[in-house]
Amino acid sequence: MLTFGTTQSIGVFNIEFLRYFNTSNAAVSLVGSINLGVVLGTGPLASVLMTRWSHRQVAVLGAILANMGLVLMPFAPNLEYMYVFYGILSGLGYSLVYVPSHVLSGLYFHKHRSLATGIATSGSGFGAAIFPIVMYHIIQYYGWRGSLFIVSGLNLHLLVFALLLRPVPKEIQQLGDINIELTVVSENHVNSDHGEGTENNQKEDCEIPVVANDKNHGDDENEDMVTSTMLPSNEKATAKQRLTKHFLAIFTLDFMIYWLSNLFWNAGGAIVLIFFPEYAYSVGLSKESASTAYTMVGVGSCIGCVLGGVLGNIKYIDRIILYILGNIGAGLITLVIPLKVMHTLVGLIFICLIFGLLFGIILGLLVVVTSDLLGVDSLGDGFGYLMLANGIGVFSGPPLAGLLIDHYGNQDPAMYLSGVFTILGGIVMSIVIVRRRLCQSTCE
Repeated sequence: MLTFGTTQSIGVFNIEFLRYFNTSNAAVSLVGSINLGVVLGTGPLASVLMTRWSHRQVAVLGAILANMGLVLMPFAPNLEYMYVFYGILSGLGYSLVYVPSHVLSGLYFHKHRSLATGIATSGSGFGAAIFPIVMYHIIQYYGWRGSLFIVSGLNLHLLVFALLLRPVPKEIQQLGDINIELTVVSENHVNSDHGEGTENNQKEDCEIPVVANDKNHGDDENEDMVTSTMLPSNEKATAKQRLTKHFLAIFTLDFMIYWLSNLFWNAGGAIVLIFFPEYAYSVGLSKESASTAYTMVGVGSCIGCVLGGVLGNIKYIDRIILYILGNIGAGLITLVIPLKVMHTLVGLIFICLIFGLLFGIILGLLVVVTSDLLGVDSLGDGFGYLMLANGIGVFSGPPLAGLLIDHYGNQDPAMYLSGVFTILGGIVMSIVIVRRRLCQSTCE
């Protein structure tokens, strides 16, 4: 709630930054896009730190950095300082808070992992629902500088919640080991419990690995995910061998397609998140009404995250197809924004609610789809690399939209670009479904 409530509500400040600094849309958009880009793009760094430190320690460091950036931001004499304070420093801090907490939510649960991660992710939607309204009102009373001190005060609670993160209990870890040993084909390869009917980590030659976990290897990393990289039990893995196994486990064809899909939908989604308040204001809504409409993105996202988790836990629903439909639907509703008939408070509230709902479904499925594609053992590393794709998308989308706005003199092209990028995210992920269908036909 605190992390994405803050990062996704920076658009409310953009209205103030545009007038105070008297600069371009592209320059102002960089404040939010750098922040979101760093939040998501430094996911691999968070994953590396989690191999050295505990989830709690990484999150505490993140909470400290996030608050340092926020408390320094009001003293920034220009946007360039904001790029560093809020964009880089706070962005890195938020990443180090977000990744450990979400990876833990995926590790704590097995049977109901989809539902659990959906509920956990809904906090981001809840924050995005209430923070725009809160920020609007405190800006009216205290100005944009004074309001940032209050936002920083709220974010100090990240320290409290980071300290409350607990390691996965040994009994849960042991249960996971038993499941690995007794299951010939891992649930993460053929998700029979969910009835998906698709091999989630199927090899390109249509072979499914059949491996037992040998407790006597003396290696904390499970060796059952990529059979081609298993080492003899009497040999100690070299750094090169471990690195090779790591990359072969992570960079499968399906995961790379998923990675590219995330880049596209994040580029599209970030444009709406950063530019919508200013867009609503430009078509005639007051600042308060623009903030109210924008709040519906958070409301819809909060509901969508839980809904995505519930639907993803139904055995007859393919989570990858659900993810694809969320992308295409969010892109199509974005393309409706420029229609003049929708330029009323009710119309824009409706659009934001539906967009947020679909956006939330996507967010609620991120952790569990990563687990489906790579397996639980590679979840931490895989999610970190996925965050990198998200960061590249978020960092590139808004500046491109800002250039279009400055060139054409209105914000409609930015919304069209957002819709196209988001739809592309769904189309790209469809390749996974097509590839598997073709692979199954060949095997049969």
